[in-house]
Amino acid sequence: MKPISLVALTLALGACVPGSPPAYLAAPAEPSVGVRSPGYASVTAGVRGYDVVEPLDWRELNRRVAPGADAERGDSDDAARRGR
Repeated sequence: MKPISLVALTLALGACVPGSPPAYLAAPAEPSVGVRSPGYASVTAGVRGYDVVEPLDWRELNRRVAPGADAERGDSDDAARRGR
């Protein structure tokens, strides 16, 4: 009894499905629309090399990246620590 009801349900649901897709899904692309041609882009474009470097003084590195920093001024509190 269950296989027969399953077949009947399948046929009933299959009858609800349209035979062809809607026109807006099967419409061809608009030929008047401009399309940019694909350009070549290297896989490694924009890649930076990070080589191994010697360890640097972290205070000097902080001075380099600080906003408005002037490495020539030397007015940090490091000068007080060094006894200047």
